[in-house]
Amino acid sequence: MAYQLCSAQPHFSLNKFSFSSSSSTNNYKTASFYACAQNASRRIALLQLTTVLSQSELFVANAPKFLRTEGNSETSMLIADIAQETTSVTEKDVLEWTKSDKRRLLHVVYRVGDLDKTIKFYTECLGMKLLRQRDIPEEKYSNAFVGYGPEESHFAMELTYNYGVDGYDIGTGFGHFGIAVEDVAKMVDLVKYKGGRVIQEPGLVEGGNTVIALVEDPDDYNCKLIQRGPTPEPLCQVMLRVGDLDRSINFYRKAFGMELLQKSDNPEHRSTTAMMGYGPEGKNTVLELTYNYGVREYTKGNGYGQIAIGTDNVYKTAEAIKFYGGEVIREPGPLPGINTKITVCLDPDGWKTVFVDNIDFLKELQ
Repeated sequence: MAYQLCSAQPHFSLNKFSFSSSSSTNNYKTASFYACAQNASRRIALLQLTTVLSQSELFVANAPKFLRTEGNSETSMLIADIAQETTSVTEKDVLEWTKSDKRRLLHVVYRVGDLDKTIKFYTECLGMKLLRQRDIPEEKYSNAFVGYGPEESHFAMELTYNYGVDGYDIGTGFGHFGIAVEDVAKMVDLVKYKGGRVIQEPGLVEGGNTVIALVEDPDDYNCKLIQRGPTPEPLCQVMLRVGDLDRSINFYRKAFGMELLQKSDNPEHRSTTAMMGYGPEGKNTVLELTYNYGVREYTKGNGYGQIAIGTDNVYKTAEAIKFYGGEVIREPGPLPGINTKITVCLDPDGWKTVFVDNIDFLKELQ
């Protein structure tokens, strides 16, 4: 579904340690106790200090990395020193959470000008199935999910049509959707026969042995056809352009718990790409991040929306994203009406991602 934003802002603390700057003094005491377990005198001193110091004196606004200290008193030095120890333990906790969470790319959301026409293209030209469709007249939009298998186990496209809007600006940041097929040339012939647009004929990737082609859907989104053998996930890539590839890799690894599956530099095209995901490329959908030499910013347009990712706990996920500098634009909590728990964030380049509770998502499909 097209997950909407709301203002609920619940708070969550992870076991012994809280990720949030809004943690209570008691949470801080607990974290400090465990962080300093081998030094009893320092631990006692900190607990005594926290009984007289306010929370605002102990925490920086958005991250538990350092404490605010003023002056050069021994008290300030002690608090700052212990905070350094606490931070390392907290970061380990965050990393362990993001790695152990059962995450999967669920679907990509984007807007189209003619829902029936777009459904027809993906089903008749590219062999997808219409998985589900609904109309929301009170909110003046319709959406449809298309893909190569059930949403419980496969990545899908969520096509959204807003009443009365027949076109969108894709912008310069969105790249393509990657689709694995066994015979690219045959697929291109079918697209031509059905009246679709082919913008790059089948051919080998420069310097490689993989056959690819590029076609456009009715709303001018590029679909990259990639010749592969049978695969459990034919809808295999979403490509987005970023302004600092190392920064993005670091963010998606730590905040999202993704793996860096492959990184390749293409000096002839003046670009570098990184494949990020939750499992081996070829068996899972991956996020392809592309950096073009010297280009730091891209326009987003208003066509591409977001990627949805499943998580076991949206509250913990939101805290981890904040910890690593991501911007949470919808605090975790249930959506009105359907009670599906979500949280929404932006990556360093402003690309939106929605994390959806795994159990709630399966309930939506029933």
